[in-house]
Amino acid sequence: MTFRVLVKISKRLVSFWYQTNSNAYAPLIIKDSNEVQLYFYVNGNDFIFGNAARDLFNQHHPNAYGNYFEIIKDPAKHFTIYGNKKPVKQLFYYGIEQCLSFFINTVLYKSDSIESYRQHFALHFLFDVDIEDKEKTLIESLFIDAGYFNTSRVNYDAALFEVLVKHIVINPHNNNVLLLNGLNGTLYFKLFDNFRQAPVNTLSMNGQGADPRVKLLAEMIIEYIITQQPFLSVDLEKETGAILPFCTEKLNHLTPLIQGEVELTDGNKYWFVVKERSLNERLQYYSNDQAIYTSINDLLAGNKLNVDNTVILLVGEEISTAYFLNKLLKRYPHVKIVEPVWLKDTMELIFFGLARKISTPPPPLPSVKPALPPINRLPVTDVRTPPLPPPLPPSKK
Repeated sequence: MTFRVLVKISKRLVSFWYQTNSNAYAPLIIKDSNEVQLYFYVNGNDFIFGNAARDLFNQHHPNAYGNYFEIIKDPAKHFTIYGNKKPVKQLFYYGIEQCLSFFINTVLYKSDSIESYRQHFALHFLFDVDIEDKEKTLIESLFIDAGYFNTSRVNYDAALFEVLVKHIVINPHNNNVLLLNGLNGTLYFKLFDNFRQAPVNTLSMNGQGADPRVKLLAEMIIEYIITQQPFLSVDLEKETGAILPFCTEKLNHLTPLIQGEVELTDGNKYWFVVKERSLNERLQYYSNDQAIYTSINDLLAGNKLNVDNTVILLVGEEISTAYFLNKLLKRYPHVKIVEPVWLKDTMELIFFGLARKISTPPPPLPSVKPALPPINRLPVTDVRTPPLPPPLPPSKK
């Protein structure tokens, strides 16, 4: 049997997809989602990855870790497992390999431990727009150092452009493309003077990566919760950023009374009510549109590109709204939303390309007696697996 696992990595979470033989790709559902929040908990030989670790982190547990891409900047920061100190960067490796063990046990129905698969495991990384080049290299090195020799980095943009040419969204004879992506409230720019090559310029703008109504609604929801729960200690900026995807979904199904329950980072859900009219009134005071226009104009001018020959593509739920589209169309003639069906086609194309490169792997190596005891998963871990041997630590410290 051939198989491959694709891990999409952003600074807040990781997502998993897989493919076996020539079957269609599918999300790897762990608990009830293929997404796992980047939080970790280590205590003795116990290791937890995901929402349960997030809850402990928000309770300020000393053995819980969040903000992964920030804490790895401190080379002196360590965690302890099996009584051994490990650099904090290896938390990511432990978490991902736990999910790969879950895949082996529940999708392949194999009882072999992960160590017998590492050398030939077809593991592919798709890095989101918020991951920097040095961070990509770090992640890849963690797995190569641990014995994963069949890894690769997916070029998502190349696959997306191939799909968009097929659907006549972009013209193969006019290669100028400005890709705008909204993620966690930040707007990311990638400018291509030839979309078949690497971008000629990139840029990011904090606070601009969403339909402005999304952030305003998030602020109004948090304000309502604080009013109803005056003794609740809330980091306004943190909680606003965390519920942006929720607010996007609410705006996609807009009603005169925007109401419901929202989960904050403490893991608790809170009721809220916001009037659409109040949201529109606050929107009148939003005046940051010019900053986006200026950035686009400067990018094009700095690379001697003409706006009339450049297609601006909107990617991501946070900016793929009629409001954001119409705002840009006031200034630029060629602005298009990348539709969900095209994103699905892109993933299909990626897996098709991976399948062509992968031959049937050899059978797993004989199990090796571990030098250290395996990780004992706590009942609260997000990664639910049968009681089988979990992953070993990396071979390199």
